[in-house]
Amino acid sequence: MKKKVFSMLATAALATFIATGSADAATESYTVKAGDTLWKIASQHKLSVDELKSLNKLTSDAITIDQVLNISGKITSPSPANTNGPATTSPQKSSVLTSSTNSWKNANTITTNINIEKLSPTAEKVLSAIVDTSLPLLDTPYAWAGITTEGFDCSGFIHYVYQAAGLDLPRFDTINMYVNSTYVDEPKIGDLVFFENTYRSGISHAGIYLGNGEFIHAGTTKVEISSLELAYWKDKFIGYKRFDLLY
Repeated sequence: MKKKVFSMLATAALATFIATGSADAATESYTVKAGDTLWKIASQHKLSVDELKSLNKLTSDAITIDQVLNISGKITSPSPANTNGPATTSPQKSSVLTSSTNSWKNANTITTNINIEKLSPTAEKVLSAIVDTSLPLLDTPYAWAGITTEGFDCSGFIHYVYQAAGLDLPRFDTINMYVNSTYVDEPKIGDLVFFENTYRSGISHAGIYLGNGEFIHAGTTKVEISSLELAYWKDKFIGYKRFDLLY
């Protein structure tokens, strides 16, 4: 009888040990899902983007679906076969674009990170003009593909404001604005804010940051100011970015 009880206790202890080990393993890694970005993953696990990249020896902000990322805070050594690449991944299914170089690209381009420590005088001038340029456009009607004061869609509004503020910006849709911009951890007034899964899946909406958690954008019916703290926007917020032409 004692032998049977001891066997049961040992089995239970082993099961607990295995479960605990599995839980620890689960908290040390994260598998990338569709719609994920480095900023989103880092925020969920209380890391900065730079910390997450350092943990995984990433040299760019590009990640792929099913890629396994280390989120445990333990720096891992890179694989000998891939010392400059991302962490070990499963076979690639599709790319999640998260940053870009200084040249304009299309949405199918794999991108790399750039140094964003200091803005040029031109960039400072453009960003400082954003508020004065955008606020007079409040209540302008929404118009699909609109790019004039007769009506704007979200990307058309951003294009118009930046052009008026002094940046020679190509006419991009929201996705290509996302591709041709770089994440910033400390946004300035005039930087971009991006959202996913609004009227379509994936990157689908963008606005211009005004500070204090607010942004101006072409909403459903008109140009308006909204708060990032509102449940709808907070749930769909991806991160702050800055056009590469400002570097």
